[in-house]
Amino acid sequence: MTIDVSNQLTSIVVWHGDTPTHHFQAGTDPRRTVDECALLLERWLRAVGVIPGALDGAAIACVVPVLGGITAEACERVLGRPPLVVGPGMRTGVAIRTDDPREVGADRIANAVAARERYGAPVIIVDFATALSIDVVDAGGHYVGAIIAPGIEVAAEALERRTAQLGRIPLVAPPHVIGDSTSHGLQSGLVLGHAAMVDGLVARVQAEWGPAAVVATGESGAAPEIVRLCASIDHFDPLLTLDGLSRLFRGWIERSTQVRRS
Repeated sequence: MTIDVSNQLTSIVVWHGDTPTHHFQAGTDPRRTVDECALLLERWLRAVGVIPGALDGAAIACVVPVLGGITAEACERVLGRPPLVVGPGMRTGVAIRTDDPREVGADRIANAVAARERYGAPVIIVDFATALSIDVVDAGGHYVGAIIAPGIEVAAEALERRTAQLGRIPLVAPPHVIGDSTSHGLQSGLVLGHAAMVDGLVARVQAEWGPAAVVATGESGAAPEIVRLCASIDHFDPLLTLDGLSRLFRGWIERSTQVRRS
């Protein structure tokens, strides 16, 4: 089982080998206790017919510091064994070539692992979440850095909060680039603008680092619409982070087995 705790959503996938069999999402709530997390997890597993004790274990990526230990403890309580918590210093097979590797979030490490294995290297990963992050894996398979910008929901909420007459709108493309109403004008600026930003930044990365496959992922509800509008994105893989966690878990199990045998 893999668990990705992001700022907005917590996503859980049960895997059979490399095939996802069950997928669940819940809102991330930093007020949740270990008891609440364990209850939610156990109820969902049993609802989809998965016996917790039958799982080989779990891998967790968490970008909400207050929930990292809580999620891990809840997992151990439900599964009866400690989970793998992805973080700094862990052997991932992807070298982090940045000034401070500890700054690279667990979700972005998992993305890099999965993207490199699924699409080869070099590869550019576009993650539509609370922040828009564009991560780069070079031709040698090394993680070399990122571009980080506000996500589209953050931008929309900022406009709604700071402007008296602009309300919340559906984050879909307008019929025309020039809006014939305030809502269409906002959709053009937010949705088409976000797609243009992605295409522009990817073009700049490729101009500096050379051609690379581009894969998009992310929890944003607007992600499929923006991907549709982007000319630069080659693949859309909504479960990329969870796939990376699954690969990291399998590698961890294999190393542990080899250590026991030796």
